Amino acid sequence: MNFVLDNIGTITLFLLVFTVVVSWLFRSKEFAIIRGIILTVYSLVFVTIFDTLVSFIPPLLILLLYSLVFIDTLLLIRPKMQPFWVRVVINWPGQWFLGATIIAFPWALWLLFFNSADFLYIPYILGLIGILQNFRISEECIVIVLNDNAQPSQLSRLELAPPSSNNNDTLQIIQLTDPHLGPYMSVARLQHICKNAVDKQPDLILLTGDFLTMESKSSVQILSQSLQPLKDYSGKVFACMGNHDYEAPEIVKTALANNNITLLIDEAQIVQTQLGPVEVIGFDSHAKDRKLKLSKAIKSLPNEKNVIASIAMLHDPTHLSDLPLMNHPIDLYLSGHTHGGLMGLVSLGLKTTVISLFSKSPDHGLWGIDNTKLYVHRGTGHYGFPFRLGVPTEHSVIKVKLKKSK
Repeated sequence: MNFVLDNIGTITLFLLVFTVVVSWLFRSKEFAIIRGIILTVYSLVFVTIFDTLVSFIPPLLILLLYSLVFIDTLLLIRPKMQPFWVRVVINWPGQWFLGATIIAFPWALWLLFFNSADFLYIPYILGLIGILQNFRISEECIVIVLNDNAQPSQLSRLELAPPSSNNNDTLQIIQLTDPHLGPYMSVARLQHICKNAVDKQPDLILLTGDFLTMESKSSVQILSQSLQPLKDYSGKVFACMGNHDYEAPEIVKTALANNNITLLIDEAQIVQTQLGPVEVIGFDSHAKDRKLKLSKAIKSLPNEKNVIASIAMLHDPTHLSDLPLMNHPIDLYLSGHTHGGLMGLVSLGLKTTVISLFSKSPDHGLWGIDNTKLYVHRGTGHYGFPFRLGVPTEHSVIKVKLKKSK
């Protein structure tokens, strides 16, 4: 024990190099680089604050949690959904310790410059709260009025309309986005979310991408089974691709097809609803030449004027800036991708998130530019950073008050 405590820096360096090399050899270069960056930040903070940590956490417990971080990464080398006991014993405690240690970065800096780190327990308490928020389900009613007077010249955050009991001119949509089957989204949990969506009998169920994680892209069966409750709602369920879906595109496309979910890739389809015909559009997710490809996509859409609304699925809300909006007027874009900013003050009723602090990019909620509105859903799952803090998952019924009805 004393040997380990006295040589924690050297041992950490060895584990870091070993984990990255094994990941490179047996998973992929990209995986090794991404995990290597995360583990490097974690390791630097951990070694810096280690002596302070052992002053209020038993050294044996710290070393156990410290080891679980590397074990959790090594388990990802083989894509496989883990059983519940592995989640409880390895994944969740390891990922809690990883995330909490990373957000202890300011304490590590303070310790380096001032040789003290009071209240170091705070990031670990916050991390525990964040882990618990991963499992919180809060249903919300989102009302979006298409014909209001909010027409900002630049993309700006807008206020949602107050709830209304009058649904005569309201299109009801349930958006599911970023489920990310993996540590915090089991097959059973996603099945429950899908069943709950169908039970509400909305006009449309729209899936805006990112179905998988590094664990769940081993077989079609896992995603197919998860989406199974949507199968009998055929004709009203549509999907677009997210960026992570291109890590295993054939699995995603096959699983959607197995459940009668219409995948729209830079194309549109007219859907008959109880209020009239609605145009549903799905834009693809592009990593390169985004502006050129999206411009070409929107120009290729049919000019449908005899519809009560035009609704587009666009996984990444930042793609909106690359679309020539006037070429094909679209009333409402639905996006995900941001996970609501992951960390912020949304749980306290405020709109501030980490994203909004450092950029003007849409992070969550309703946005608008000219006659176009964008709703950014906070999502239900995770990829990468292991917990939410002050930004709960979202399970909303979106009520769109239409401009006109046929």
